Amino acid sequence: MLTDLRYALRALAKSPGFTAVAVLTLALGIGANTAMFSVVEGVLVRSLPFPSADRLLDLKQMLPQYGAGATSTITAYETWRAARDVLEETAAYTGSNPSLLGVGEVKRVQVWAVSASFFPLLGADPLLGRAFLQAEDHPGAAPVAVLSYAFWQSRFGGTRAAIGQSVTLDATTYTIVGVMPPRFRYPAGTALWTALGHALSGPSGASLAKEHGFWVVARMRPGVTAAGAQHRLDEITRRSWATDPINTGWLPVVTPLRDYLVGGVRTSLLLMLGAVGLVLLVACANVTGMLLARATSRGPDLAVRVALGATRGRLVRQALTEALVLAGGACVLGVALATWGVPVLVSLGAGELPAVADVTVDGWALGVAAGIGACSGLAAGLAPGLFATRVPPADAIQRGSQGSGWRSRASDGFLIGQVALTVVLLCAAGLLGRSFLRLTRVDVGFDPAHVAVVRLQLPRIRYHTAPRRLAWIHQTLQEAQAIPGVTTAAIASGIPLDGGAIGSVRVAGRGPDRDRPWAWIAAVSADYFRVIGVPLLRGRALDAAEPRTVVIDQVAARAYFPREDPLGKQLSFFDTIPRTVVGVVGDTRQESPAKAPPPHIYEPLDHDPVPYLKVLVRTTAEPRHALNALRLAVRGVDPTVPLDAVSPLSALLAESIAAQRFYAVLLGVFAVIALLLAGAGIYGLAAYAVSRRTREIAVRIAIGAGPGRVLGLIVGRGLALTFGGITVGAAGALAATRLLRGLLFEIAPTDPGVLGGVAVLLAGTTLLACWLPARRATKVDPMVALRSE
Repeated sequence: MLTDLRYALRALAKSPGFTAVAVLTLALGIGANTAMFSVVEGVLVRSLPFPSADRLLDLKQMLPQYGAGATSTITAYETWRAARDVLEETAAYTGSNPSLLGVGEVKRVQVWAVSASFFPLLGADPLLGRAFLQAEDHPGAAPVAVLSYAFWQSRFGGTRAAIGQSVTLDATTYTIVGVMPPRFRYPAGTALWTALGHALSGPSGASLAKEHGFWVVARMRPGVTAAGAQHRLDEITRRSWATDPINTGWLPVVTPLRDYLVGGVRTSLLLMLGAVGLVLLVACANVTGMLLARATSRGPDLAVRVALGATRGRLVRQALTEALVLAGGACVLGVALATWGVPVLVSLGAGELPAVADVTVDGWALGVAAGIGACSGLAAGLAPGLFATRVPPADAIQRGSQGSGWRSRASDGFLIGQVALTVVLLCAAGLLGRSFLRLTRVDVGFDPAHVAVVRLQLPRIRYHTAPRRLAWIHQTLQEAQAIPGVTTAAIASGIPLDGGAIGSVRVAGRGPDRDRPWAWIAAVSADYFRVIGVPLLRGRALDAAEPRTVVIDQVAARAYFPREDPLGKQLSFFDTIPRTVVGVVGDTRQESPAKAPPPHIYEPLDHDPVPYLKVLVRTTAEPRHALNALRLAVRGVDPTVPLDAVSPLSALLAESIAAQRFYAVLLGVFAVIALLLAGAGIYGLAAYAVSRRTREIAVRIAIGAGPGRVLGLIVGRGLALTFGGITVGAAGALAATRLLRGLLFEIAPTDPGVLGGVAVLLAGTTLLACWLPARRATKVDPMVALRSE
């Protein structure tokens, strides 16, 4: 074995150019696969770092007519806790973003009030201090908090003396009783956890107890399945919720916690992993073709070794050793490429993939890289090894380096395979690219250009009454309007692509209708529609002097007043008094450009403003130039109001399609790599064909063949093989791209334009790759070539 290794190293050292190209080709495939595996493993596997994570469930409530699960009530949590025969433990938690006071600039932090069972259920013990006690689950509990490791480090410098100190959130001071270890960060982004009992205390706690504002996590007993837990909870809730006014009509929804956290990206990530696997296959086919050409050129040498007694097994082993040496070097370089590529993937996927910030090239990834390298080396070395055993020594010596029909057919087959795999990747990338472009051109119903927005929450303690909130709103509007370059300013409780309130709608004079769609409801100031660029189609705009009026969009008009004039009609929401419709505006896409516009209802902001607000200004120049001035204007009204984000409105639009951009860019990169490798393979085959057919080309030129005929001979063969690969790849693409259906927007997986474009691109690549070898062939001197033969 050592003899084979030394021979392989000497042989590869004699051809540094060949060795470098082969190693780089395999390294691209290994590196891309290792990087993608690191992301998939980090997001789909390590995103749930809890003991027996497969037994964890997410529990929600759902209204059957709307399908999607919502958060739960505290009474639902108490009902589910009683299902001890299927659920070993259950925990509730509810989130808020209070203002952190004390040191430096006021800012909001993510806080979760959790039950005492929360940390034990997830198998987490505090690094310092203690977790919550059972007594702290009940209303009236003392305000205590457990810090996340990151918050402990940033706020208290990691000192153990933090236990017993306090932290002030809004107007409440919490005593610190514990610190969690660095690996525990659930839910993601949490700064600290507080006791659920304190959150349920007082008037605000009593109100919270009636809301669907709780998340519930549970651990199944061993042997229980999610389907079994669902069946049992259905039985329990059917009896207990029948007379419960808060939960009547709602159903329990049981989802494995892993599916809840990563279910939305699992399929997409696995598709990307499959795509990068195709890149590896293209790289292996490319290197196999190179090794076959190298084996052919060494035919006489192999024949001499056979004549001297080398067995066929020894020749195969030698070929595999050389391929494995190449794969070893490629593996090292591939890991380096993956180490560089993972941060790039993390930055592209930040915000779209859960737990992606923690992704690194770890031991598992290194093991996968080594396995991929070994398999690639064996696969790439097998064909040259078989070639060495199939050609008789006498034929090899007689033909020299001209090769054999078997080798030619094998090389052609590998090239067709490369092109076919490349077609699949290019078609997939083309579909996602066109889908993304169509998504960017969707009419979202508003004009984000020249609009800047500040998102904030007024502290409830300081702005606990409507008059105080209104005073802040009016002063802020004046300050924003006074900013140089601002033409119009507005404030709203909700804006497109940034969430908001949603509720059921009652139409005056009609009974309840469970099939009537819910509406997105926003309270807006008078100039909101002018700022955001939503056209007023009928009636008039809102007026603060008429608090019992609303403006609806066209979708709402069709949903609530079909075949009727909506103007003058009345409707209500959130069980409030009826409001009169005074205007109809254009439709806007609320959740994503990919989703159809839902019904919208707009009410005057002055009626009863909520603390969650957005300040918007329309500017004459680029909105990014007004961001700092807008920030200062809002802070000038009250410096204690924390600002969540200050950005152009167009940034929200870009964020809403960031996931589609991520997958389109990622698959595009994989397709480009495959195209470059396929182009290199075509070039290599054309160059080999020229060298192998030098005598034939010389004879043709000697009897009068012009440069055009010689060019056609080489280019024509390359195009024939390419179109063979395109034919095979098109069939594969028609089957494979159907898997992308869930990622596509207004484009069919079998779009002929994409396939046609891919065919043209590959034909152009083939022409370019064949042109250089073919051009050299036209310059062959017949006398010199024939004499050398």
